[in-house]
Parts: sequence; structure tokens; C-alpha cells
Amino acid sequence: MKRLFGLLAALFLAVPAALAAPLDNKDGFWSEWSDATFSRAAAEKKFVIVSLQSWWCPWCLVMNRETWANPKVRAVLKDQFIPVHVDQDSRPDISQRYERWGWPATIIFGPDGTEIVKLRGFFSPQFFIPVLQATIKDPSPVDYGTLGGPERERKLVTGLGDAKRAEILAFIDKAYDTANGGWGRTKLVDGPTLAWFLDRAKAGDKEAESRIRHSLTGMIAMIDPEVGAIGQVSLKPDWTAPAREFPMFAQQAALSAYARAWAMFGDPDYRAAADRLFGFLKNTLAGPGGGFYASMGLAEGQPGVDKRQYARETGQAIQGFMAYYDATGNREALALATAAADWALRERSLPGGGFRHAERDAGGPYLADTVEMAAALLALHRSSGDRKWLAAAAAAGEFMARTFVEPRTGGFLASATPEAPHLPRPIKQREDNVTATRFFTLLAAYTGQAQYREIAEAGMGYLTSPPVLDAFAFLPDVLLAEEELRNEPVHVTIVGPKDDARSTALYAGALRYPMAYKRAEWWDKREGRLANHDVDYPDFPDGPAAFACTRNYCSLPVSDPAAIPAQLDRLQRALAR
Repeated sequence: MKRLFGLLAALFLAVPAALAAPLDNKDGFWSEWSDATFSRAAAEKKFVIVSLQSWWCPWCLVMNRETWANPKVRAVLKDQFIPVHVDQDSRPDISQRYERWGWPATIIFGPDGTEIVKLRGFFSPQFFIPVLQATIKDPSPVDYGTLGGPERERKLVTGLGDAKRAEILAFIDKAYDTANGGWGRTKLVDGPTLAWFLDRAKAGDKEAESRIRHSLTGMIAMIDPEVGAIGQVSLKPDWTAPAREFPMFAQQAALSAYARAWAMFGDPDYRAAADRLFGFLKNTLAGPGGGFYASMGLAEGQPGVDKRQYARETGQAIQGFMAYYDATGNREALALATAAADWALRERSLPGGGFRHAERDAGGPYLADTVEMAAALLALHRSSGDRKWLAAAAAAGEFMARTFVEPRTGGFLASATPEAPHLPRPIKQREDNVTATRFFTLLAAYTGQAQYREIAEAGMGYLTSPPVLDAFAFLPDVLLAEEELRNEPVHVTIVGPKDDARSTALYAGALRYPMAYKRAEWWDKREGRLANHDVDYPDFPDGPAAFACTRNYCSLPVSDPAAIPAQLDRLQRALAR
């Protein structure tokens, strides 16, 4: 069994990740993932074979048609296996556990729930049947090794060591495609990578600017000419083979990057790309009542729009809209984001500040929903100046601290579902740990609450521990979290009434400053003191004014919105010295 799997793994590790379209189960072939299914397997001494799929995945649909429906495959499965279909979009706890195997992922469990085999991507009957037969003959688990080193006890950390940082930077540098832009041969829309290089470019790194502009220009080819969405992956290095798979996280990443790049570089192609992505979200993925649909697929089978509405994807849409609004001032984006946040608080909120995934969750709650909504609420506070969103973001943070922080390591658990006998212990997914660490870092700056800073430092302690650093080499997201934790956010405050057009113009000028790690505040003195009133702003007799600040000093008052960037740049240069 192990020798067979070794040969198959070599053949199929390069199969592209993909997800499956809506499932036809009229014949009752598929069972559900449940304790009852695993109990039945134990009672009948059968294997459980799980197919993890998603709405937008062409290879899942192909495998359903050509492999799972194949009479010879079904003949092997009939007496020895219980086939289980899992829609990975609806079950983040299962999806994140097996995401390294791509979609479709196929997992075989023994009758006692022990993992035996994990298969990546599409398998034709020719290769699938031997795996099934070998499993029956030798059901001993395949040893896949350990992903990362041992966990360590909770530790407050503000960043990586110099040697490890240099190692990560060298790997990212080596991965850069000098001919086409982007990192690696398979081109992905990766938000942290784009954000990291935009940060470096804004700080004056000319090589970083050249690379991010080259990459963003090439990535425009991945925007679908028919619907205006961006494919999550191109299988050709020159960006010309985008898969027609449009998950929300890719739309958020691209919309945020192009909006910010437009504000930084003024390239009309970037503005046009941002406008098209905004139009796709507004016209195609916006659902009734304010929430957003999960994804769209136009590849094999053309499944179209997945009209399920998850808190996670709605939070991602809000974050993308707020980046677009900050850069362009498009009021429709702010209105859509506000309606989406209202929808999530009305339709997906949990007692205590958290969020559930769907209308009814089979498991959960899941970290992904609350952390994406928390980041969205904080972004909405930044972009609107409305204090109610900061209060909601803080409540979501408190829920995460109570529900998902693992006291032993300081990391964030992917799911709060109690451990089940057929699942290993709860996992800590890297990307969501990065998002949570970055959220608590910024929340601490907005609120002045030391406990949020401590949660962020414990989160960075996990991100700089062996389970992450020994398991992954390409880590721009960890570098981004480190950079933010070690530095103050760009801080600009508008002092003036919110019903004064001059205040509004100043706040729009502050939002246009193209740094994502930003603490923008609007102090209307009629509302009382700011949540983190760490600066004693003077009265300015000539009306509303903007102040750019560090923890030690502030600029002179600015009454011209066009003068704000120069003041912020001056302070950033001072901090860098």
C-alpha cells in the first residue's frame, strides 16, 4: 500500500487544486459527514471514503462523472466503503484540516475512524481502483510525516529573528518570476503577498515597486472579460490561463490591491481593474438583504453563482469594498459595505459578539467567520468614522479571545467544536492565525487596550514557532503581521464636526493615503472622547483640521486635504530613522 501510494503521489502532487459543482445524489450514493456515518462504518466494519469538493471546482465535477459514477469503481466500493461527500465551503473545520491536499481531496478512514490514505486532486478510475484495492488488502495508515515541528508553550513575541527573516525573504526573492511577474510558475491571487510588496513600495523600495507593478499589470489578464471577476489561479506563468473559478477571497485580495495601487501609482489600468472587480461584486455576488454570495464558477459544468451566504465571505467583501472606497471615494461601496455589516449582525451573529458560518451550522463556530467579520467591522469603522463599528469589532475580538485562543500555545483554533472520536484534535490554520494577529494588533491601536496587544503578541508567538516556520517557506503573511506588530500604524485624526463638508473632505483625504495599516479617526467633539484618546488635540480656530501623529508628537494642523499625504510621509520618514 505504501509503495503504491508513493508512486501515485509522485504522479498527482502537481494536479491543480479545484472544487466541485452542485452534487446530484438522487441515487443515494453519498452519505453525510456525521457521527452516525462513522458509527455505521464501525458497526459494519467498512471504510469511510470522503470526497472534499466545492461549488466552483471543475476537477471535482469531472471526478464525479468519470470516477465516482464509474461502474467498476462502484463495484469495488459497494461492499467495503461508505462514500461521504463534504462541501468544503460549508464546513471550514473539515476543509482547513485537509486543504493541503487540494480540491478534490479524497480521504480514506478505517472503520475505527483512523486516517489511512489522503489523495490530492483528480484520480481517474485507472489509478483510483488500485488505491481502493490496496487499502482493502493493507489498511495500515500511510505515514505522511509531520507538517512542522513541535508546538511550544505560549510566548509573547513581536517578531522573527534576523536569520529566519532573512531566510524567508530570500525564499520570496527566489520565487519571483522575473519574466512574467508574480511568484512561482502557477500564478495565484494572494492578498498578503500583494499587500507586503505594496507596503515595501510605499516605503521607498524601488525593486519592490517594480515587482509589484509588473505583477499587478500581468494579473489583469486573470480578470474574466465576460463577468469582470478574477480567477484565483492561472496555470500558465504568463497569466494567460486563468481558471474560471471565482471565490470571494480572490475578489477581496485583487480589489484591495488594485484600489491601493491606483492610489499609490495613479495607473488608470489599476483603476479600471478595481472598477471591474467592484462591479462584479455589486452586480453578481451581492445577495438579498445585504449579505454576499460565496463564489461563482464558470468552468466544467458552469455551476454559476453559489448563492449560499456565509459570514466569512461577507466579511471579505466588506474589506474589499472599504479598500476601494478609501482609494476612490465611491459612496456606493460604503453603502454596500454598511448594508452587508448590518446583514451579518442581523442574520449571522452569535451571543457575545461572534458570528456563525451559515444560517445553521453543522459544526462550529469557526474562527474564519468571526475573524473576517471582525476585520471587516474595524475597516468599516476606519472608513466611515462611525464608532458603532469599533464597538462591534471589539465585541468580535472578545468572542475570539474567549472561544478560539488556545491558552497553552497562544494560537487560534480553527473551530470551537468539541473534539469528535473520528477527528484528530482541533487544528490551528496559519492564514487565519495571521488575520487574527493582525486584527488584534490594529484593534489595540484603535482602543488603547493592552490586553489586545498581548493577544497579538501571543499570536505572533505561535506564528514564529516550529509548526509554522518549519512547515512553510513562503511566508509574506507572517512578515506582514510582524511588520505591523513592530511598528505604529499610520495615524491621522480629523478634528471637526461630521456634518461639516470641510471635515468630510479632510477625512476622505486621510483615507486615500495608501497604507492598509492605518489608524484613521474622526473626532467630532460632540460625540465625546475617542476610544483611545492618546493625543490631546488642540482647537484650531480656522475650522476642521487634520493631525498626523506618532506616539511622541503630531504635525501642525492641516486644513487642506491635499496636504495630508506630505505630512504623513514626513512622519513615516521620521519613524524610519
